[in-house]
Amino acid sequence: MKIHIVDSAKILKHGRSFKSGHYLDLPNGKVISIGDIADVHETAFVADGAISLPHMMDSSAIGAEAAAALSHLGIKPEHKTFDVLMVVGRIHPAFRPSSF
Repeated sequence: MKIHIVDSAKILKHGRSFKSGHYLDLPNGKVISIGDIADVHETAFVADGAISLPHMMDSSAIGAEAAAALSHLGIKPEHKTFDVLMVVGRIHPAFRPSSF
């Protein structure tokens, strides 16, 4: 499963590229999505403006751009993807790490 942040129009444009997935609307017109997408389609999705978060087991921070989209949830740039999933999972069960 891959996690992205992108604006609402782009998730609709690329939605057919996901084998399965869910998304959650954010108050700033963006969405956070989680889903199964082939690498070739993900490359096009990211080229169209999607922010790809590190794998949930990666120790890399999500960074400022992703954190800005999730700041209303208390997410900071130094948070890891796993931290994001723990918070967003309280709102939408598909984002809970135990769902994998």
